[in-house]
Amino acid sequence: MEGITGIIAEYNPFHKGHSYQIKGARELTGDRYVLVIMSGDFVQRGAPAIFDKYSRTRMALLGGADAVLELPSYWACGSAEYFAKGAAEILDALGCVDHLCFGSESGDIDSLQEIGQVLAREPEGFQILLKKNLKKGFSFPLARKKALTEYLGSLSSESSHGQINIQEILRLLDSPNNLLGIEYCKALCRLDSRIIPVTIRREGSGYHEESISSSMPSATALRRALIGTKEKETSLSRLLSHAQPDSVAAFTEKLLSSQCPVTEEDFSLLLKCQLLLHSPEELAVFADVSLDLARRIRRELNHFASFSQFIFLLKTREMTYTRISRALLHILLSITQEDLAGTPGYVRLLGFRKKSTPLLRRLQDNSRIPIVTKAADYRKQLPKAQWRGFEKDLFCADLYESVKVEKSQKAFVSDLQRSPVIL
Repeated sequence: MEGITGIIAEYNPFHKGHSYQIKGARELTGDRYVLVIMSGDFVQRGAPAIFDKYSRTRMALLGGADAVLELPSYWACGSAEYFAKGAAEILDALGCVDHLCFGSESGDIDSLQEIGQVLAREPEGFQILLKKNLKKGFSFPLARKKALTEYLGSLSSESSHGQINIQEILRLLDSPNNLLGIEYCKALCRLDSRIIPVTIRREGSGYHEESISSSMPSATALRRALIGTKEKETSLSRLLSHAQPDSVAAFTEKLLSSQCPVTEEDFSLLLKCQLLLHSPEELAVFADVSLDLARRIRRELNHFASFSQFIFLLKTREMTYTRISRALLHILLSITQEDLAGTPGYVRLLGFRKKSTPLLRRLQDNSRIPIVTKAADYRKQLPKAQWRGFEKDLFCADLYESVKVEKSQKAFVSDLQRSPVIL
């Protein structure tokens, strides 16, 4: 039977590096199908996607994916750990995915798996080192990094085979895609999944690189450039043909002729409304919002000017821009810590290629969770316990659509009325 490779992505937006990964995944695994688990209208860094999920689904299909499924909003907007956990659990629950392919700075799957397994199993030696570093006053991420370095370093000194040295550990833990890959490996290990992780070394710009001049610009660089074209009248065709595969670039150019890119600033007033409605104690119920952060939010609220300005105002040495952005997004979308406690109990089909219909049949035949193909019928397809999560996805999509259509002067279309993209 022909194999299936899963890719977990945001495609915010799709670029040449993504098509490189899809092509490379097929070559590396020998699988026929590439199935993408993609974030919806809001993404892991705590912001709206630059384009809606249906436009980004079409880009993915034009770029070589066979089908796109939506990662539910609880996990799409979570930390790297929650994001990876939710997506890996969906891939595993589909029951027929053979490989998980992800990009990494290192391209070294053995080392990434080794670290992921330590984090998944938390051996006693690692736990002792972690507690020691936490007692010294280090933040949890730094304490964990130090504990990993010390633990794996001690294993390396005791054995001459297969262990990674301290310099290699530090290099792996300092790169964002390596860290996300480690979280994927950790999640698969905890699930005892049959899915085999594989990695492709990233080509082109780094994850946070803002220069558009690279042969494969990052999504960050492309987002900034697309927003800038409206202000600087840069040649849109030249920009897109440089950064995206030809078919995707043609679609993106057509898309931008009728709508504007969406940014976090477009949600500023909606966010401020939510912040005004809640006391510090009420704000602390939302995911990633500590009581200390909630009190600072209320204390600084009179100085609120915009979504991003407020993040910079709240940012400290201990709390990064992304962490605060994610916390504010959880407040905007009313996502609580309790919402993140479960596991995904459904997945929604966003789009597929006609020639890949056999893949859909295999998914339907093997999946242990419902695959929603018609949103309007979700109450017939899902157990009642899953309604709240799906309704949150609908709310997120409709909130995004409301902002998008107001900005672009288009007619509103409810997510409940949308059908999968078919190419």
